[in-house]
Amino acid sequence: MAINGISFGNSILGGSIQNLKSQMADLQNQLTSGKKSTTYSGMGANEGFAIAARSQLSNIAAFTDTMTKITTNINVANTALQALSSIGTQVQTAANSGTQTLNSAGQTAGQQTAVSEFSSMIGILNTQSGDRYVFSGSAIYTQPVASSDLIMNGNGAGQAGLKQVISERNQADLGANGLGRIAIASPTPTSVSVAEDASPSVYGMKLSSVTSSLTGATVTNTPATVNLASNPNNGDTFNFTFLQSDGTSKTVQLTATTTAPPPAGSFAIGASAAATAANLNAALTSAEGTTSPYGAQLTGASSTSAAGVTITPAQASIDLGTTNPSDGDTVSFTFSLPDGTTENVQLTASSTVPTPAGSFAIGATPAATAANLKAALNTSVGTLAKTSLVAASAIRATSDFFGSPPQRVDVTPPATLATATSAVDGTSANTVQWYTGDAGTGSARATSTARIDASVTVQYGMRANEDAIRSQLESVAVLAAVTTSPTDPNGAGQVSALNSRIAMNLTVSPGKQSIQDIQSDLANAQTVMKDATSRQTLTQATLQNVIDQAETVSTDQVASQLLALQTNLQASYQTTSMLSQLSLVKFLPVG
Repeated sequence: MAINGISFGNSILGGSIQNLKSQMADLQNQLTSGKKSTTYSGMGANEGFAIAARSQLSNIAAFTDTMTKITTNINVANTALQALSSIGTQVQTAANSGTQTLNSAGQTAGQQTAVSEFSSMIGILNTQSGDRYVFSGSAIYTQPVASSDLIMNGNGAGQAGLKQVISERNQADLGANGLGRIAIASPTPTSVSVAEDASPSVYGMKLSSVTSSLTGATVTNTPATVNLASNPNNGDTFNFTFLQSDGTSKTVQLTATTTAPPPAGSFAIGASAAATAANLNAALTSAEGTTSPYGAQLTGASSTSAAGVTITPAQASIDLGTTNPSDGDTVSFTFSLPDGTTENVQLTASSTVPTPAGSFAIGATPAATAANLKAALNTSVGTLAKTSLVAASAIRATSDFFGSPPQRVDVTPPATLATATSAVDGTSANTVQWYTGDAGTGSARATSTARIDASVTVQYGMRANEDAIRSQLESVAVLAAVTTSPTDPNGAGQVSALNSRIAMNLTVSPGKQSIQDIQSDLANAQTVMKDATSRQTLTQATLQNVIDQAETVSTDQVASQLLALQTNLQASYQTTSMLSQLSLVKFLPVG
C-alpha cells in the first residue's frame, strides 16, 4: 500500500484556506470602496432595482439642469419687464406734467424724456440670456427689434420709418381743406350742413351727431346709407367696413341668397330691390350686434354684385328757418377721431360785441346768423383739426406702423395724401418692419416650453409684439416722434392733446394685457418649478436609499467580519503548519 504525503493544494484544509483568503480580499475591497462588489453579479438580487433607481436619478439631474437654465432666463426676463414697467411710469409722469414749452427741436421736456426712454426700450427688448434673445418668441437666435434710429427715421432707401408714416397720415387726416376731411356748406341761405368730404374714407374726422337748442331751428342727422340699384344675384357678396369706437376697423361680409331660410352670414334676395335692402339691413344689424347697423361709423363698402352699391356719407344740417336763435342758444357737433376718441364742438348764439370765443353772432336776419354760424364752425372745426386731430392722427399712425402688417396711406393715382380714402399694407420693401422675431398667432408663452418632470412642462416664452409691450412702445414712440413748430399758434393745443392721450393710453385698462400679466405668467412658471424641485428632492432621497441598500455595505460590519475572518485564517494557518510537520516516522515504534 502506498502512503501519500499531505498535499496542501489538494487537501480540504487547503481549499478552505483559499476560500478564506478570497473572502478576505472581497471584504478588504468592500472596506476600501464602500460597495458590495465591482461586478453586477456580486451586487445581489436587488441590483436591478438600483439600476432603475439610478436611471431615475439621472433624469432628475437633467430636469434640475433644465430648471436652472429656465430660472436664469426668467430672472433676466423679469429684470427686463420691470425696467419696461418703470419706463411706462416715467413717460406717463412726463406726459401728465403738462408742460408745453418747446425747445428748438419742437419738443417739450417730456418728449425729450420719451426720446431717451424709447431707445432704452429697444435695448431692453433686444436683451439676451446667454445666446438666446428673450423677446423673440421661438426665433431665439434672431434679434427681435430693429434699432431705434431705423424705426424712427427709416433707412433712406425706400423704407419709411415712424416719422414718415405719421406725417403721411397727418396729411390724409387733415385733408385738402385742413378741416379734417369735413365739408361745411350752406345748402340754403338759412342753413348750414356738415358732411365728410369723401365716402367711404378711413381718414379724417367722422361726424357722429348734432344736437341743438337753437330756437326755431331744424336739425337733421342723416347716417351713412347704402343703396341698391337693383336686386343682386344669388351668391353676390357685400363687404362693409366699420370704424369701431377704439379706432380699429371691422369688416362684415354678407352674401345674397335665395335659400330659405338664409344661412348665417347671408341675406335673402327679395321680390324687389327695396325688399332686398330691408333684408340686408336686418342681416347687417344682426352681424354688427347693435340696434342699428350704423352704430359704428361706416367707412367702406364693396360688392361683387352688378347691382352696385351707392354710399352716401353721414351728414347733418341746421336750418334756422325764419327765426333767429335766442341769446345763449347752443348747437353741438360730436366728431369721432382716428384714435377712437370723440371731441365736441359747441357754439353759442351771442349778441355780445365782439363775439366771445366759442360763439357765433346773432345777425339781423336768419340768413346773416347762418353765415356767422358757418364762419364760426369753420374756425372751431379748423382748430379741432389742427390740435386734437393732429394728436389722434399721430397715435393712429403709430398704431398702424406697429401693426402686423403695417398700414400706409394708399396714394394710388389719382389719389394724393390729402385726398386718399383707403389704406394699404406696408411691405418690407417700403416700410420698416420693427419686429423681426417669431410672429406666430399662438401663445407667446408657448414659444419656449420645457419639460421639468416626467409629466410636467412649463412655458416661459415672450414676444416683443405682445399687446402690453407693443402698446407701451407705441405710446413712448409717438411722444418721441412728434414735433411741433414753436411758432405754430395751435402748437400748445397739439401738445396738450397728445399728452392727455398718451397719459390715458399708458394707464392699464381692465381686460387688456399688462406687463404685470406677463410677469405673473413667469411667476407661475417659477412656482411650478419650485413644486417640482420639492417633489424631486424627496424622490432623490428615496431612490438613493434604494441604491444604498442594494450596493452599499456597512464599514463597521465589514471590519468586524474581516477581523473574524483573519482569526479563522490564522487558526487555519496554524493547523496547516502543525500538519505539515507530521511524519510517519513519528508514528513508528522505536527499536
